[in-house]
Amino acid sequence: MSVKRIVWIGGFCLVLAVTGVVLTSARNVAPDAVTKATEGYNVYRGELAYLTDGKYPGNSDNPGVFQWENKGILVFELPEPVAIAEVRIYVGENPASFIVTLFLGAKLGADGQSRDPEGEQKGCIENYDFVTHQWVSFRPDAPVIADYVQIETIGGPEIYEVEILTEDGNAVQPSSWGFIKSRFFH
Repeated sequence: MSVKRIVWIGGFCLVLAVTGVVLTSARNVAPDAVTKATEGYNVYRGELAYLTDGKYPGNSDNPGVFQWENKGILVFELPEPVAIAEVRIYVGENPASFIVTLFLGAKLGADGQSRDPEGEQKGCIENYDFVTHQWVSFRPDAPVIADYVQIETIGGPEIYEVEILTEDGNAVQPSSWGFIKSRFFH
């Protein structure tokens, strides 16, 4: 076997190994989060559960869709801080702008939403590409330690799925809405 072929095979194996580590280390923690959407003037259709059920066009024949009429805010409160490497949103029709803000120490308000949560802002990523029928990715320059993700949008996009991806190896324990509410009513 020639040296050139050995180098090529070795390089290919290294790429596969690195790809495997990257793919296996990313973990979607969105299903573990308590999810709320702004209400009142921000009318929406669909169920919040659709956002983390793993179904979107391309992997399901009948995925559920969540959509505001014009604008809204989604919040995901995680049970503990994690290193967030990426937030992904699968959008359908109606192009829109998005702002994803990552906080540490923020909490949902007693009404289940917070426009300006307490806590320290750790990152903010904006997207004004107005794309449809694809994943929209929000990546900080480096993973950000956060326990609260706020997604603001204007334009009424169809949202099929939200993924909050982390690279840490610790399991995130799920938290119930009852547990979160109990913090407000001692």
